Amino acid sequence: MSFLETVASDLFRQFGKSIADCAIVFPNKRPAIYFRQYLGKQLDLPVWSPDIFTIHEFIQESTTALPADRLLCSFLLYESYREVLEKDGVQVVSYERFYPLGEILLNDFTELESNIVAIKDLYANLADLAAIDQGLDYLTEEQLTYLQNFWKNFSIQKLSQQKERFLQLWKNLPAVFALFREKLVQRGLITTGMIYRNLVTGTYERTDFPGRWKKLVFVGFNALNRAELQVFKKWQDEEKALFYFDVDIHYLEDELQEAGRFLRRNLDLFKNQLPTENNIRRSDRPIRLIAAEGNAAQVRMLPALLKEIPNLPEEPEQTAVLLADENQLLPVLHALPDGLQEVNITMGYGLLQSPLYSLIQTIVQLQESLQQNKGRSVYYKPLLQLVQHPYLFQLPEARELAATIQQKSLVSIPALTWANLQDNRLRKAMELIAHPLDLVSLVREIIEMQTALPDLDIPNGLDAQLLLAAQLQLNRLEDLLGNFQQELSSSFVGDILLQVMRAQSVPLEGEPLKGLQIMGLLESRALDFKHIILLNVNEGILPKKAAAPTFIPDSVRRAYGLSVLENQDAIFAYVFYRLLQRAEQVTCLYNSTVDEKGLAEQSRFLTQLEYETNIPLIRKSVRLEVIPRAKPPIVIEKDESVMKTMRKYASDKMMLSPSAINTYLECRLRFYFQQVQAIREPEELEEEISPRVLGNLLHRAIEFMYRALEEKKQNKRVEKADFEWLRSQVDHYLLEALGHELAKDRTHKIEYTGTLRVVEEVVRTYLREILKQDETWAPFELLEQELKISHPLLLTVEGEKWTIRLGGYIDRVDYKNGVFRIIDYKTGGDKKEFRSVEAMFLRDRADRNKAALQTLLYAELLRRKIQELAVTPPQRPLREDLGERSWMTAHRGEINMQAGLYDVRSMRKEGTEFDWRFEESGSKSKLEVGNIRDLVPELMTKLQETVEEIFNRNQPFDQTVRREKCEYCPYQKICGR
Repeated sequence: MSFLETVASDLFRQFGKSIADCAIVFPNKRPAIYFRQYLGKQLDLPVWSPDIFTIHEFIQESTTALPADRLLCSFLLYESYREVLEKDGVQVVSYERFYPLGEILLNDFTELESNIVAIKDLYANLADLAAIDQGLDYLTEEQLTYLQNFWKNFSIQKLSQQKERFLQLWKNLPAVFALFREKLVQRGLITTGMIYRNLVTGTYERTDFPGRWKKLVFVGFNALNRAELQVFKKWQDEEKALFYFDVDIHYLEDELQEAGRFLRRNLDLFKNQLPTENNIRRSDRPIRLIAAEGNAAQVRMLPALLKEIPNLPEEPEQTAVLLADENQLLPVLHALPDGLQEVNITMGYGLLQSPLYSLIQTIVQLQESLQQNKGRSVYYKPLLQLVQHPYLFQLPEARELAATIQQKSLVSIPALTWANLQDNRLRKAMELIAHPLDLVSLVREIIEMQTALPDLDIPNGLDAQLLLAAQLQLNRLEDLLGNFQQELSSSFVGDILLQVMRAQSVPLEGEPLKGLQIMGLLESRALDFKHIILLNVNEGILPKKAAAPTFIPDSVRRAYGLSVLENQDAIFAYVFYRLLQRAEQVTCLYNSTVDEKGLAEQSRFLTQLEYETNIPLIRKSVRLEVIPRAKPPIVIEKDESVMKTMRKYASDKMMLSPSAINTYLECRLRFYFQQVQAIREPEELEEEISPRVLGNLLHRAIEFMYRALEEKKQNKRVEKADFEWLRSQVDHYLLEALGHELAKDRTHKIEYTGTLRVVEEVVRTYLREILKQDETWAPFELLEQELKISHPLLLTVEGEKWTIRLGGYIDRVDYKNGVFRIIDYKTGGDKKEFRSVEAMFLRDRADRNKAALQTLLYAELLRRKIQELAVTPPQRPLREDLGERSWMTAHRGEINMQAGLYDVRSMRKEGTEFDWRFEESGSKSKLEVGNIRDLVPELMTKLQETVEEIFNRNQPFDQTVRREKCEYCPYQKICGR
């Protein structure tokens, strides 16, 4: 028989039909529903039901005052603080700064009132230790020691300003709380703590309380505050009250067992109507302890565990899934098997977990950005979140605006962009509020618009409940803020608004006494189930690590008998052990994998079961093995369709670039996606500057600077005297480069955020390093930047002669002392060393030097182009892709080429020791003109072989064997790697 069933039977035995004259009081709501059912089973004929309350509902019956709203209490407490401290000549802080402290003080006030603490004594200025001996003689020696230990920290001669301010507030808090209480009384309001103090002092307004009931019956209580202890004792002495405590000998007799801490005291004061049971020590029913690797593994175990429960379909209400961590509610709901007909969830569905909360949060962030930019523009993130929200994304104009932001990489979005929106919700959200308090009205109006939509546009009935709950709270918040006289900022109003919304939930419970029961641990108080599955039984979760924040130090709390962390542990210990008393089957799961919180240890309660009871423990370990389906390798055969597509390289329209050849050597399949199918890499809005964009910024800035110098001098010669001017132009052309690279839509001005300013400074540093290096190289002729170059390569493809154009863009070509120098700018970690020409073409080598292959190929392509033009000067302007390159046709004699990297990271690190030349690691020598000439035959042979392989029908496009290359591949999702 369950505890509540036993209570119902005993009460009916004692009172019969007169039970209607009793008030039955429980610590929480849930037991009352079960109690009514059990009491009904005792009756043969209809009788009047007794009044049934939670403890908070019961004590509220003692007063005609209304419960004080939490936010209103915060306002009134601040007004009290300000009035008292200003009267004392102390400078006060604004409400926004006071608010976090005020929340803690409100909790402390309720606790002090509930425990009948003399507030004036507790907050007395005890900096002078002699004051401890005056007026506090009722404290025990141990309590006095606690206070002395705390205040000794303040007895130094020179107090810090922080301590002085603390003491000023500390000594004024009794007056603050007294004025706060007075303000509440004037408004006909009351707090729970005030009710408790009034009950003890006998100053409550309802004269028929508790006289209108013949008996007060308190059922299932454990931890009692001091006010409850005093009034319960008084009512018992008056033979007014009966007590039903659920107790087991195991934790009652063991003084060290924390689960019995409060009950040992309670049973000394109150007579228990039920005998103490001995279920835990006698139990021979095994308890399963399952160590699961991660929270997901615990949740995934649920269907199998539920399937093992006998008679689950016939009596699902006898099974409870208890959540030590209530954040696991949604994963648990998603994991439940489809066969369950009914599920009862007592915890409620929080607005925080809903799309509605994300909408409200987005509107708040949007308004904050609008305020910062005075309505002229808005930061892209909240606007993008708004138009992509589930409530709005079905609108064509929302999708269109989202596409515009992403395609144009807009970071700061001007008002013109949203000026013509048609949807009322979107228009209202983008409306610049005139006053911070208007934010609440704006959010309320948008939610009213959403609520007014046809049912088809509201995702589900649960959302409709949340919309209604949010409206009610926003109306209340609007009234409260409207009556508050203090000036508040928009950001603070937004914070308050979101805090109020986070606290809201709607009930999910179905038929309370039917179906599988899912609840939080504290909701299980006084309830019994045959089958229990308890999740997240980890130390730090059960019991929790942290105590509620308080302004009263631990030593002072102990001195005045207030709650400390051990009390919280004792409460959870009792709840845990009480569940075991009558359950037939218990399974406890805990996370055995260390996560970011370091929670991987089983709860101490499980360890206690092992060493302090004879209950058999069956241990099991499970892991959530994600075994991916074996995916067949992707192989694209070069059929007629593919070969037809590749024929585009045999025309003048397409070039095969050195970087494309590098892609092929990295992964044939990536080459297929990128070059053959021309699948564009997915564009994402780059708020954080990517390495690719950083490199482009550097290229553009250096190009713009040297182009300006050429226009200024009307020649290509760069001399040492030019560098003073070049350095003076760095900032100007860097800004021009930023505009060129980041503002895809030139009508939109770039918003220089903190991140962008950091990038700007990095590129500025790189530019100065390049100029420093060039100054040591000057004088030289800077012949070309971003030079488009191509050269034919003859192939035989399936017996047919194809001419492939090899080419691309060379970053820079300069000329000095009869040598052409090909330079590639690099901002990454590219190296100048390469093992050999052959190694540059070995796709499976981790040290394959892509930059060397690309730059050396460009050098040879340019050499061949100059040679071709020198031998047969054109009789007409050069083809458009080469442009008018007079220096090419004018060159005579031997063509000497050098190639290297301006890798700016090394340049800055090595300073004057920097060397831009490539180095063949085998010879340990820098590549000079002669060395490069010697490498060319092997380089072009290997190139020819690679290109022929690309167009070889018998060589399919397949995936690389080196999976590390897939990590940053833009085609990952297509490939499945």
